[in-house]
Amino acid sequence: MDTIIAWAVGIMMTWAPPGKSFIKDAVETPEDGRARYHEIARAAAKVAYDPALKPLFGGPRGRAETMALLLSIAYFESGYRRDVDLGLGKLARGSGLDSCLLQIRVGAGKTREGWSHEDLVGDREKCFRSGLALIRRSFGACRKQAPLDRLSAYTRGRCIDNDKHSRARIGRSQNVPRAPMADAAVLAAMPGRDPLPDAPPSAPSAAGSGGAVGPVRTVGTAGNDS
Repeated sequence: MDTIIAWAVGIMMTWAPPGKSFIKDAVETPEDGRARYHEIARAAAKVAYDPALKPLFGGPRGRAETMALLLSIAYFESGYRRDVDLGLGKLARGSGLDSCLLQIRVGAGKTREGWSHEDLVGDREKCFRSGLALIRRSFGACRKQAPLDRLSAYTRGRCIDNDKHSRARIGRSQNVPRAPMADAAVLAAMPGRDPLPDAPPSAPSAAGSGGAVGPVRTVGTAGNDS
């Protein structure tokens, strides 16, 4: 797992070198940011490599590709900013309704898993787990769209063709260095893991399941979209 974490942190460091923000609650040293990136990557890996969840993509590195997409979305939605990650200050919630690195639109309510804003910013794994469920539903709802547009229900709240936001997120995730380990090798090396506290039932195993997407993240608030 450490090899995959290092791979993911390298990707994140390339996309958004830490320690450069001038937003009050996002200020941190590069060293502190790098340590936080390791924590983010570890949380994303726990979700992407959860044997109970089917990856979004097939093939020997489908889980690595799933993790790369989670990190790509987090990059666009939050830039991995400290304030967004930890829920600090009014700028952390974008429009005021969005939560955590994936800027999941939860408002004062709860996700389908029963998690509040405080839950999502207090536990990165819950943020990625809830986000993965939303991505899966978007892929299912938009299965008639081109592969690069299947995240549009997540980014725009509806399935549309030629969605620049969906294409940017998926495209970036696909343009990363090849994961250094196949999924099977990572899973074989994982120690036994305790169940996530208050974890919801496993998400549907098929990426093509349809239905409403539920709380979504609309682009252009806390993250990198214009």
